[in-house]
Amino acid sequence: MKSKLVKNTWWKSVVCGMAMVTFTGFVGMAYTIEGTPVRTFTKELDSVQTVDAQGIDGEHFVLQKENAAPEKRGLYISHRPAHFRVSMFGTVKDIHWIDKVVPTDSGHIEGFLLDFDENTTMMITRRDNTPTQGVSQERWNTTWYDQPIQGMTDEEYMAIWRREDPHLSEKYTQLEGGLLWREEMTAARWDRSVQMTAEGPKVRFTVDMILKDDPTHRYVITFTYDDIQKYSIESLKHLVDILEYLPEESDTDARQNEKQQAKEQRAPSLADEEYNLPSALLPDMWMETKDVTDLEDLYHQELSQGKPSVRKEQELRITEEGITSQSTWEDTRKTKATIQRSGRIGLEKE
Repeated sequence: MKSKLVKNTWWKSVVCGMAMVTFTGFVGMAYTIEGTPVRTFTKELDSVQTVDAQGIDGEHFVLQKENAAPEKRGLYISHRPAHFRVSMFGTVKDIHWIDKVVPTDSGHIEGFLLDFDENTTMMITRRDNTPTQGVSQERWNTTWYDQPIQGMTDEEYMAIWRREDPHLSEKYTQLEGGLLWREEMTAARWDRSVQMTAEGPKVRFTVDMILKDDPTHRYVITFTYDDIQKYSIESLKHLVDILEYLPEESDTDARQNEKQQAKEQRAPSLADEEYNLPSALLPDMWMETKDVTDLEDLYHQELSQGKPSVRKEQELRITEEGITSQSTWEDTRKTKATIQRSGRIGLEKE
C-alpha cells in the first residue's frame, strides 16, 4: 500500500474527519495468545531459538538479528479461514495475502507470504490434501510414496525420495529431509534444499504438516534465505512448533463476528487510497508494515503534542483483514493503530 501517512498535512486532514475511524478507549494490550503447552528451549541454536518468554503462552520462533531494535517486538499472525495462527518475534517488512487455486494436488491455497527483508521470506499456507484415485485418506496421510511412514528413518525417507525422483540431484546442490513426530499431527515432513543461482545460494526449508484435526488439508511453512551457514537444521525443525490449528467457529462466535463486521462496514473508508500492487500475486493482497507503524507514530505525536518519546514495546498482529500495531511508549502511553485491506483505518488510546 503506497500511502501518505508520513505527511503531517495528510494526517491533519484525516484527523479533521476526511476518512478516519477513531475509536475511544483502549482495549487491553493482550501480549498473550492461547496456545499449545509451552516448551522451553534455553539453548540458542544459531540465529534461531524457541523460548518461553515470561507471560507468553505457546511456541515462538525467534529471528535474532545483529542490529535488532532494543524495544520488545511481538509478531502474531492468524488466518481464521485457513484455520491457523502462529506467533514469533521479529520485524516483517511487508505481507502478501495468498488465496488462489492451482492445477496441482495443492488445489486451494490460503495464507501469507512474509518478507522479513529482501533475502528472507516465510510463507505459511493451508492447502488441499486430496488422495490419488483409489487411495483412502488414511493411507494417503500415513505413507511416503506408498511406504508406511511409521518408524521410517530420515535416511530411508531420502532413499525413497531419490529412488522415485532420480532428477533430484540435478535440481538441487544440496537436499536433505525427513520426518518429524508430533502428537497432534498424523504426519510432518521437513526438507532443506540449496540451489545455486547467479545471485548466489538460495536456501529453502519446508515443514509440511497433516493435522489430526484436519486430515483433508496440509499446512506448509516455507522459510527461504540466502546464507547457508546462518541456521542449523535442528533449530529450523522447531518451525513445526509455531503453528496452531484454529477449529471451526461456533455459532455464537460466528454471530459475534458478523455483528463486528457489520459495524465496521458502516464506518467511512479510504476510498481515495492509492495502491501499488505486485503483478505476481492477486490484486489488493499486499501491504507494508511500515504504513501502520508510521500511522501509530503520528497518532502518538498528536497525543503527546509533539514531545519526543521512544516506543518500548510493539505488537504487530496480522490477520486476513489487515494489520494492527499496538505499542507501549516511554511516556507510558499505550496506542493502537489498524489499517485494513479495504483501506479503513482505526485508532485507539489508553
